[in-house]
Amino acid sequence: MKEKIKGILAGLIFRIIALLTLGQISPILSACVIIERDGQFLLIDRADGLGYTIPGGIVRYRETLEQCVLREACEETGYQVTINGIVGIYSAPDRDPRLRAVSIAYRGSIVAGTEHGSGEGQPCWHTPDEVFGRMAFDCETMLKDYLSGVQRLS
Repeated sequence: MKEKIKGILAGLIFRIIALLTLGQISPILSACVIIERDGQFLLIDRADGLGYTIPGGIVRYRETLEQCVLREACEETGYQVTINGIVGIYSAPDRDPRLRAVSIAYRGSIVAGTEHGSGEGQPCWHTPDEVFGRMAFDCETMLKDYLSGVQRLS
């Protein structure tokens, strides 16, 4: 419930700022990492009830995209990961119903750590067929791009 309220408040604040600046505000930047193991993918079963997402989150002011991915993956799953490549850039205006955000999706692998959850939700491993139709935001598109090997740049 706490995460759902945080998401609603963030979206409301972002919309107010967009209104006050007459739309002259840059989108929020986020990053995530797709990790596959034996045909299953590391996902977050979100605590706010929105569905499954790929581990990741919003880039902080003083960090790089890559630092964000490493931090968010560890915070949300307990795993330390390495980045192996890029899946794509996702910038559709409606990709996140809460606020205007652009996301960079990376591919990665686990290098250390012990799985644990966070306030965001619980990590879990699923095949695409088990979660397609139940993924939040545009995570399903990201996962389909990963599976097809097509690098998205829009």
